[in-house]
Amino acid sequence: MLLYDLLEKCSYRDEFQRKHEQCVDCSYGKSCPRNCQRCLQYVHFPNSAPEPRKYDCPHMADCYYCKYAYRYASEIVYGLKLFADIRKKKELKIMSVGCGPCTELAAVDYLKESGILNFEKLQYRGIDPLGSVWSCIWKDIKNYFGDGIKFYQKDILELVDVIIEGNWIPDVLIFQYVFSDMYKHSNEEEIIQFIDKLAFFLNSCAENSIYIFCNDINLSTQYGGGREFFDILESKISEPKIVQRRYFRNMNKNSYYKYGIEYKKSELIFDDISAEIKNAYNPFESCASAQIFIKREVVKK
Repeated sequence: MLLYDLLEKCSYRDEFQRKHEQCVDCSYGKSCPRNCQRCLQYVHFPNSAPEPRKYDCPHMADCYYCKYAYRYASEIVYGLKLFADIRKKKELKIMSVGCGPCTELAAVDYLKESGILNFEKLQYRGIDPLGSVWSCIWKDIKNYFGDGIKFYQKDILELVDVIIEGNWIPDVLIFQYVFSDMYKHSNEEEIIQFIDKLAFFLNSCAENSIYIFCNDINLSTQYGGGREFFDILESKISEPKIVQRRYFRNMNKNSYYKYGIEYKKSELIFDDISAEIKNAYNPFESCASAQIFIKREVVKK
């Protein structure tokens, strides 16, 4: 299975974490905490960083996968199970925006092996400006799936131009922890412009049914998330459409936000976590995101 295959490769490459040594080619210099998990915290919570930190390190990418993949891939499995229309597609086309380590592909692989998805050919387009960071993981994914997997090292704001190339229209468009990250690094006006451009394209695809699937932190921008952008995107997509909002009960907090329908459970789908991984990375052991599903339906003439 892809997730466990990548975990093995990432944890093997991430040799510096075993003794908390500084990576030979560390990009953080004297500020390096000798712990990639701390670096990830500096990226996610800039106010705690001794100096600005960003995703620019392949060692951090391997650490990221070992810590977050169980949760993120599980959340996508729960969501994709709701997409009845894609189950019998023989050729499935998926695009992921800000794909990073492509945890959604681990979910797709699981659903294929479980017999829920029945595609014979998978076409996947991942777009992320940090290709040099994720390059080892991307190479592993290509080796696992073979043909049909393509990556674009481009800024997320160029998304629509990538889709239009070759008249390639996805069946499923995934935003995996994108809006919260965009809000950390872009201003609100830029994000709205991006949403406007995306919605214009989706509304123009009148002859194609497209699922838009957003999965992100269950927090508003006021608290470091970006959930408001789910609703802004939905408001700009024309009828006919079907919309559903979902959220997981956060097992790690006494209180959490409701957003649409609560999933009946929040246990991980990928729950085979070795003691070695637990001790080294302390991965999350339950799902906790908010999700929106927008099915842009075919416009009947």
